[in-house]
Amino acid sequence: MKLLGTIHDLLERHLALIGEEDVRQDALRYLRGLKSLLAIPVDMTSRNAIPLEDHVSLRVERAVAVTRSRQIADARRVHQSAVGVFGWDNYDDIN
Repeated sequence: MKLLGTIHDLLERHLALIGEEDVRQDALRYLRGLKSLLAIPVDMTSRNAIPLEDHVSLRVERAVAVTRSRQIADARRVHQSAVGVFGWDNYDDIN
């Protein structure tokens, strides 16, 4: 997770230097995916959250989960297309 945090911070700082709008949008999608990954607690057993059982909180949790999943999927697509540019998209070719 520390590496993802470093990538996130570097990309966030670099974002202002990106001039092409389509490249900037790809970077923003990737950044949102990284933010979603970093927001997920690593150790799910030691959370100090109070469990809320009402219907509204369950709907909010589901909505957040769907949004995070979409953002992570967008980041994965951006990452895979960037890796594919360098011809690294096939692991068997590396070994």
